[in-house]
Amino acid sequence: MKKLDEFFKQHPFYYSFGISIGVIVLQTLVNIIQHRPMFDEIGSILYGIGIILFSLLIARLTHRVYVRFGAAFIINFAYFSIQTLVDGSYVNYTSFIVTGGVAILMALLMLLLMYSFEKAYKK
Repeated sequence: MKKLDEFFKQHPFYYSFGISIGVIVLQTLVNIIQHRPMFDEIGSILYGIGIILFSLLIARLTHRVYVRFGAAFIINFAYFSIQTLVDGSYVNYTSFIVTGGVAILMALLMLLLMYSFEKAYKK
């Protein structure tokens, strides 16, 4: 178990990807048990995988915190804006502000993920 723990500390991408695959399998099993379509509500899990991949890409491309935060914010804000436009839930300017706030929080979480990727790959 120690070797597995050390491997995941040295390679956070594999850890994040493994957790994502585990969540996909768990969600699929829950959907089968509840007699829903097999891949129902899988979009949020795919969004999480996208966040992991974009964080890894941004961490490899740039080292400036402001550029990383800006790229993460733009990616998240674009995704959430498109999602709310498709859902028809953009009502007024407060929806725009809330979408921006959520994008900021996700960008901060992506910064933490990028930091862990950078820390692991510097060794």
